[in-house]
Amino acid sequence: MSRALFTEHEPAALRLLAQGRTQVEIARTLRIRPQTVGRLLNRARILLRARTLPHAVARGYETGLLGP
Repeated sequence: MSRALFTEHEPAALRLLAQGRTQVEIARTLRIRPQTVGRLLNRARILLRARTLPHAVARGYETGLLGP
C-alpha cells in the first residue's frame, strides 16, 4: 500500500479512531468538520480495501500505514 495514495489527514483520522476517539473528537483535533472526518475515514477504508472501519484500522497496522 503506497502512502502516496493517502492525504495527510486520512492516516491521522484513522490513527485517532484507533485510539478510540469519536468523529467529533477527531474533527476538533484535526480542526475540520465532523462530516469531513466521515469522508476521510471512508476513503481510507476504501483505499485499504477494508469492509468496516475497525477492519480499516487493522489493515492500517498490517500495511504499516499507522505505525510499525
